[in-house]
Amino acid sequence: MLRHLRAFILYGLSFGKEDELRFVLLLVTSSPNLKKLKMQMSYNPTEAISQTANSLFDLQDYSYVKLDHLDNLEITNFSNMKPGMDFLKLVLAKSPMLKKVRVVINNNVSATDEVKILKDLLWNPSASAGVQIKCGRS
Repeated sequence: MLRHLRAFILYGLSFGKEDELRFVLLLVTSSPNLKKLKMQMSYNPTEAISQTANSLFDLQDYSYVKLDHLDNLEITNFSNMKPGMDFLKLVLAKSPMLKKVRVVINNNVSATDEVKILKDLLWNPSASAGVQIKCGRS
């Protein structure tokens, strides 16, 4: 357990790569006192998403996950990769103290895909009634 970890910044992360996705999941689920998480994603529209990364959230049970202290999440250079959206939904569902979520969408993401991201965020249940979600482009 990483009980003393309060803030973490990750650069160049890709949810399309299974090992990077598993690392972030392990980090977040092993850090019960994490208050702030900031991630700058790498964006490669031609990157192949591993089959395991694409279905990782479907295959595992995350009912044990509790992010009781997370109050600030920022993801920049975000795209509409399924694993990235699944991760974001998991964090929203498991963070009752979440106050701010900022998602900055990569400028190369199409307007249609941006609308899909926004719809997913708006319709997804959140554990925090007072969360303020800001989503846009840089």
